[in-house]
Amino acid sequence: MERPLTFRLAQSGDFNAVVRLSEGIYDGHDYLPFKFHKWLQRDDLAVLLAYSGDKLVGLTACFVVDEGRTFIRRAERIQAELRGQGLARQLREFARKYVREHFPSVQRERLMVGYDKVSARDETKLLEYDVLSYEVTENSFSQALISMNKSMTGQISLCSTEYLSDVILTQPVRRMLFPKNVVVVDSCPFEPNPSNIGHMLQECSEIVVDNCADGVLPRSISFGTFSPRVNCVHWRVSVYSNDPVLFKAHLFYHFKRACELIHSDFILLSFQDKSLTKLTRKVMEEQLQLKECNSDYLNKTMKLYSSL
Repeated sequence: MERPLTFRLAQSGDFNAVVRLSEGIYDGHDYLPFKFHKWLQRDDLAVLLAYSGDKLVGLTACFVVDEGRTFIRRAERIQAELRGQGLARQLREFARKYVREHFPSVQRERLMVGYDKVSARDETKLLEYDVLSYEVTENSFSQALISMNKSMTGQISLCSTEYLSDVILTQPVRRMLFPKNVVVVDSCPFEPNPSNIGHMLQECSEIVVDNCADGVLPRSISFGTFSPRVNCVHWRVSVYSNDPVLFKAHLFYHFKRACELIHSDFILLSFQDKSLTKLTRKVMEEQLQLKECNSDYLNKTMKLYSSL
C-alpha cells in the first residue's frame, strides 16, 4: 500500500532538511545545496517538497521555459530507504498538477536522464549526448597551458547577449547549429529562441562563438558552466559545431578559461553528439594530457525525453 504524501513549496528555512535528503548521493557530485537558495528567488522555477507525515521524503523542481510552453523536471530526490515504493510517481503527478494550475500555457514536459526510459508510452526520445569527464589538477593544467599556443583559442571570443539574440538565435544560424531545435545548457534543454536567453544566462557562466567577418555566419557556439558540487567543482561544456577545428578550439578555450577562474583541482565535462566523442577524447587525452574520471555517474549517455 502506497503511503499518502502531502506537498508544499520549499522555503529558505528548508535548506538543512533538503541537504540531509541529498546526503550521500551522486558520489559527492550533488549540486542542489548550491542551487537551492538561488532557485527560490526565480519566477520561472518552483521547488516542491513531499512529506510523509512530518518527514521530508522527496523533492523536485519545475523549470518553465520556451515562452511558457515547456516545463523541465529537475533535481528529483527521494529518501534513500523509501525508493521503489511509488513515492516518485506521486511526486511527479503533483508536479504536473502544480504546473498546469500555475503555468497554464505549458504544453509539454522534458527531462534529461542518464538511462533509457521505457515506462511511459507518451514519451519521445529527442536526442542523446555522450558525456566525458576529466580530472584537472594543478600540475596537469599548468603543463597543458604551457603547451597551448594562441592559435588554439584565438578563433574564439565571448558572445554578447545582443549577438546571441540578433545572430545566433535567428534563422538560418540556429537551424544550422541546432538542427533538432534544442540547445542543452548545463543539462537543461531549451528551444533556441530569444525568449530563452535569460534562462540560458542563468544556467551558464560563459558563451563563446567563433570569430567571423561582418556578413559571415558563425559556425560554432559553446556554453561553459562553473558548477560547484558537494565534494568537487565542475566546469561543464557543450559545443555546437560540425567543424572539427572550431570544435577543438572551443574545448581548448573552456579548458583554459576554467583553469583561470577556478585556481584549484576541478572536473572538466564535455557534452557532445556521439559523432564528436572520438574527437573530444583526442583533445582531452592526447593534446591536453588529461585523465578520464573513473565514475559511472559522470561518464554516460544523457538522453532528452519529451512528453505531451
